[in-house]
Amino acid sequence: MFLVPDSAHDLAISLYRLARQNGDWSDDRMTETLGVTPEALAAAREELVQLGLVRGTAGERWTVVDPMRAAEQVLQDHGRSVADWSETASRLAADIESMAALLPALRVVVDDDAMNTVLEGNETARAFLAELGDSLQHQLLTAHSGGALPQEAIDAALPQDLAVLERGVEVRTIYLTSAVRSLPTLRYLEQLTEAGAQVRIRDTLPFRMVLADGVTAVCSMKWAEGRSGAVVVRGSAYVQLLTRMFEFCWAEATPMEATIGRPVRTNGPDLDDEQRLMLRLFADGLTDQAIARQLGVAPRTFTRKTRLLFEQLGIESRFQAGVQAVRRGLV
Repeated sequence: MFLVPDSAHDLAISLYRLARQNGDWSDDRMTETLGVTPEALAAAREELVQLGLVRGTAGERWTVVDPMRAAEQVLQDHGRSVADWSETASRLAADIESMAALLPALRVVVDDDAMNTVLEGNETARAFLAELGDSLQHQLLTAHSGGALPQEAIDAALPQDLAVLERGVEVRTIYLTSAVRSLPTLRYLEQLTEAGAQVRIRDTLPFRMVLADGVTAVCSMKWAEGRSGAVVVRGSAYVQLLTRMFEFCWAEATPMEATIGRPVRTNGPDLDDEQRLMLRLFADGLTDQAIARQLGVAPRTFTRKTRLLFEQLGIESRFQAGVQAVRRGLV
């Protein structure tokens, strides 16, 4: 199936996977096998070269490189500061993520001594993470590339998260902006913040990862057959590389309070019934026109009422209005 790529990036992935299966390779052989033009193959190969995933020169045979080793070499070669690397790291992380699904098989081929474990199935991964949480001593770093959390997942995770924080473990976590648009997820993150966790928000993340005490990493995985799970990495060099990737993402992320506003104080401004209804409708995601109809006012009047409400609450966006609705118990 991967021999029919949908884009230049897909062709690079297909080329890498096929080359990995066949060892070193030549342009002529891969052009014929993939059924693409020499120009398309050259563009795909150049993408792999830029990522450090293949080595060689035009007209010669090419050799593939393990994704984790390629990423580490790219970072070491440039030796830039976190600030200089923020944009480049985001691009590299997104590109290397496309190759990450190959990691379990590559570990068997490349490094028989690597202390890695594949966890097949989400239930297996969750059970392992629960045990890992119980053994944490110093630090927990997590990046969540998925969207909003279902309520049952929050109910299962919150007690253990709070127990970790109560033991004095440093907890830093990054969530996607899209995730905190979910009101249950927002409540959950606010509880973590109140308990001492540091939470930041970012528009993009390469993949989900959990870094425990600087010695163990757990990264989410999906295989071509539709199976999902995680890979546990315990090699110090690999965990250091993933930690550096986390720090790049952390440096570019925004503290949650700056994204959604500070919690409502108990002595905050009182709202009338119409204003409370407006907040509920903002939280429900209704359009301005729909809310104006429910209030029975003209669009211009609604715009004026919205401006006054936002000024009264010290907020700037509809999203922050929804947050206020949650915090005031209106939804």
